Amino acid sequence: MKIAFIVPRFEPDLAGGAEVHCQRLAERVAASGHQVELFSTCARDHFTWKNHYEPGNKAVNGVTVRRFLVDPNRVTPRFLLIQRKIDHRVPISEKEELAWMEDSVRSRRMEEFMAKNKDRYDWFIFMPYLFGTTYWGIQSAQEKSLLIPCLHDEPFAYLEIFKKMFNQAQGVMFNTYPEMNLAKNIYQMPDEKATMVSMGFESNANAEPSLFRNKYNVRDPFILFAGRREGGKNIDLLMNYFRAFNKQYKTNLKLVLMGSGKVDLSGEDKNFIFDLGYVPEEYKKSASSAALVFCQPSVNESLSIVLMESWAAGRPVMVHGDCAVTKDHCRRSNGGLYFKNYPEFEECVNYLKNNPAIADKMGQNGRDYVKNEYSWEAVLKRFEESVNKFKSNGIS
Repeated sequence: MKIAFIVPRFEPDLAGGAEVHCQRLAERVAASGHQVELFSTCARDHFTWKNHYEPGNKAVNGVTVRRFLVDPNRVTPRFLLIQRKIDHRVPISEKEELAWMEDSVRSRRMEEFMAKNKDRYDWFIFMPYLFGTTYWGIQSAQEKSLLIPCLHDEPFAYLEIFKKMFNQAQGVMFNTYPEMNLAKNIYQMPDEKATMVSMGFESNANAEPSLFRNKYNVRDPFILFAGRREGGKNIDLLMNYFRAFNKQYKTNLKLVLMGSGKVDLSGEDKNFIFDLGYVPEEYKKSASSAALVFCQPSVNESLSIVLMESWAAGRPVMVHGDCAVTKDHCRRSNGGLYFKNYPEFEECVNYLKNNPAIADKMGQNGRDYVKNEYSWEAVLKRFEESVNKFKSNGIS
């Protein structure tokens, strides 16, 4: 088959989960024998969406990447005003919803290319659900559109335009069963349009903990966080909880932060919180294997790549109990603990710190879970079954 994956921005090893997911899945689908392209805009950052790259085509790891210019006529003040209303669950009209989506990242050149060339492709696979490249792209090639939504239980998910969009797509491929159930509840999607595919992970069993420790001079036990350091990922909650823990127990336990975005640390914080920023992949894997535990405090996840990567390294995890997806991962795998408040966070940390054999066993449980459910072999099998299911349903 000839398949195009569409994502709002693309940069190899970009920190955003949906972008990493799209890149890795596209590369693996191409390696399995399909002809694969990846469509993206020329934007680099997801705040201004300004064109950064030149438009055109480039081969990247076996995939043809096509870049299209972002439309220049976004009305940013209007976008932000409506977005604040949505965020605070203030009712808005469908006209306002469409205006908000008009001002999202959009590329009419990409839409025109899809509309003119859709007979040359078997499927256009869009991700994630929230952006104009997905919404307007599906309008351009509806009869050949599939969606990987990366859906969260958030105010945006309940907009009327997305209820229509999910049902306009010819099929939807989810990352987890809680995500699929959420979509079915919100959008009343029929079973034949929904499958679970996700993305794959390789074992990190051979990662050497000393590589990270020697490079960054981290000798003490530590809790690890990796990913986007921003409010949406609950990074401030994690730092505040760890400050309280450190103040109470005065142990040598540290908190290590890595990834994109900025964090505000006081002079005192720097004695027990290490902000490493971007860390090359080999050291990130080493850090995962060296950590006491990986902590994912976010309540908005559709999969959590960093969670899977830590389990692939054989270490236990801690997640927020209000995130249905990561809590479900922990329950299915018996590879992690979850907390909803500071006392529970404290109990989780002390339990893992004081019971190293149990922590190691939980990490091994997590590794087995990733191997069985989220290996590339399992994911590509589900991918093939999904596209064939949608095709046999007479959808394409």
